[in-house]
Amino acid sequence: MTRSILIYANCQGEELMLNGQFVPSLAGDLTFKWIPAHKVAAGDWDTLYGPEFMRDVVVLWEQVEGGQVSAHRTALYERLPPGCEVVKFSPLTALFLWPFSGNDPRIAVDPNRYPWPDSMAAVLSTERLGDDALFDKYMELTAARMPDLDRRLRLDAARWRQTDEMADVKVADWIEGNFRTTKLFHTSGHITAAASGPMFKQLLQRTQVIDRGRAGLAMAETDALLRHHQGQDFECVPIHPLVAERLGLTWYDPDALYRWHGHEWTFKEYILRYIRWAPYLD
Repeated sequence: MTRSILIYANCQGEELMLNGQFVPSLAGDLTFKWIPAHKVAAGDWDTLYGPEFMRDVVVLWEQVEGGQVSAHRTALYERLPPGCEVVKFSPLTALFLWPFSGNDPRIAVDPNRYPWPDSMAAVLSTERLGDDALFDKYMELTAARMPDLDRRLRLDAARWRQTDEMADVKVADWIEGNFRTTKLFHTSGHITAAASGPMFKQLLQRTQVIDRGRAGLAMAETDALLRHHQGQDFECVPIHPLVAERLGLTWYDPDALYRWHGHEWTFKEYILRYIRWAPYLD
């Protein structure tokens, strides 16, 4: 019987699942399944994720979370087959790179158009200015209200270390050591292949049902598989140029284009569309 590795995680779990499905040396023996922790509903445990779904699961890759254990996580553990191996990993997050990700009341009405909020852009949503004047006003406002980014980084690092205490695969030191030289995030929660690849390989290393030689081969195949992959790039929120400057992001390109559901926008184009809540689908 084919064995399965079950991933219980937010949308980053989908990226890990897809990585696993295309590793040649694991095909035919290990399959990968994902339960989206942020979308699962109570009734799903007896329908989508019932006994048949769980029958062949031999390993759980579990993304940990702070706070009390949720009812869904309890339901997951109640349904795991006996003897299932569990490997825990921390989520990858980067709130500090987008310091204006605050309230925007328009998201409550239209949550799918621009789901990554910008509180400063929301303040300007009633302005009736031309492109250049509106963008200049945004830049002036954000420069005046730019928070202490080092403090924001420290707050994120504290959260990383909190979840790391519960995890087998830890992220705090790795993110702090790499975010300035390597682009790891497309949004505060969507990751690049430069982040998903190392996480996937660490999970392979920690998984005991995969012998060490086979894990090494799968890791090499992962490097080849992800060589040109961009990760979760269907929504890419631009980095503010002042954030890039103050944090010393060596990979930052002020002329970069950012993908937004098939569009390729500059920072200015994205900001203007967001302020005006402009539709991007005809």
